[in-house]
Amino acid sequence: MVAFIQAVEGFARPWADLYNDHTAVSTAVTFTHLAGMLVAGGFAVATDRAVIRAGRAPAERRAAVLHELGAIHRPVVVGLTVVVLTGAAMLLSDVATFLPSGVFWAKMGLVGLLLGNGVLMQRAERRLRADPGDRRGWRSLTAASVRSGALWMLALLFGVLLTSAS
Repeated sequence: MVAFIQAVEGFARPWADLYNDHTAVSTAVTFTHLAGMLVAGGFAVATDRAVIRAGRAPAERRAAVLHELGAIHRPVVVGLTVVVLTGAAMLLSDVATFLPSGVFWAKMGLVGLLLGNGVLMQRAERRLRADPGDRRGWRSLTAASVRSGALWMLALLFGVLLTSAS
């Protein structure tokens, strides 16, 4: 593992030097990372709340929430893409600190769970588009929304813990 870390560190040295020697660069990357989290997580959590409330609502309200859910995927995916790219930039700025960190890998695991939960959410959404009255589909979608909110908060927490470790 040490040899791998050293190899990645050598590859990333020019970026790490730029990032660590120029406050404007590190500030811009950190801001963009947090903005991506705010956009993706904000849209996701707000939509999660609407989904949770719609589970017991009349059919018209559920249909409106399903429509909104379909429209929200793009900004969430764009935000997550920004988070992944800027997160990789921050990782490459200090490979020796982040790669061996259990907190880093826990955060990556949470991001993986978040993405997997998104796939489950989309499956439930497709099922409900085919049959909007499917109660089991609404239960699946509601459960995915509850998990989504929790996973976003945990990813945020581990991101904050990660900044303490660096």
